[in-house]
Amino acid sequence: MELIHVIVAGSAVLMASIGAYGVASSRNLVRQLLSVEVMFNAVILLLLVMLSSQPSLATLLTIVLISVVTGEIVVVVALLISMYRATRSLTSEPLQEAMV
Repeated sequence: MELIHVIVAGSAVLMASIGAYGVASSRNLVRQLLSVEVMFNAVILLLLVMLSSQPSLATLLTIVLISVVTGEIVVVVALLISMYRATRSLTSEPLQEAMV
């Protein structure tokens, strides 16, 4: 692997770690959503580095993954709006209380 691949892979791992910390440390569902998106972007970046020797496959996979993430964002935002209408709050505490 070239040095640039190692640097990009390391930054993808760092992005995934930052996203995981954001999900674990925040009670706000919007912040958690943004942290999950950072982790998705880290995975896409890591896959691009792994497939850099096959540019057409990397492009196709990136388009598919971005489409899936976009669909996921739409569903999660709809759930957040529904939850806000029901509870007038965007914290994850009501979700934890409902699971107990």
